[in-house]
Amino acid sequence: METTPEALIEKIEQGYTQLVRLYRSVPVTALLEPTLANGWSVKDVLSHIAAWEWRCASLLNESHQSDLPLRALPDVEALNHEFFQERQEWSWAEVEDDFRQAHQTMLTAIRAIPPVRLTSKIVQQSIAEETWEHYAEHLPDLERWHKQVA
Repeated sequence: METTPEALIEKIEQGYTQLVRLYRSVPVTALLEPTLANGWSVKDVLSHIAAWEWRCASLLNESHQSDLPLRALPDVEALNHEFFQERQEWSWAEVEDDFRQAHQTMLTAIRAIPPVRLTSKIVQQSIAEETWEHYAEHLPDLERWHKQVA
């Protein structure tokens, strides 16, 4: 994988654009209905993705000289539950704004990483897991949902 910020951001933007394309073409009321396979709504999924991007951007900002912050192994299930509980009552406008801000913060964190750090396998893995791989994990369910509501 090419390790320039631009190459990483281009790959991230491809997946992000797919997500945005799906949710932007339907009424807001459809985004709030818990109709996805896991019982979540589109709002819940975007909120979930944003929470993990915020977390990753923060860790990347702390990883300019060391892989140590990225080596912590979180309790994923517990964090997912915490993120869900924290954001469950947010309005669609709050979630969409948070989703956009988390994404921009992630891109800013990538641009700020010293170029030599981008060659670190754990840095690359962290970025991939919390962006395009995470998008790809949720995309099939969102595409099925989109076909049903569009």
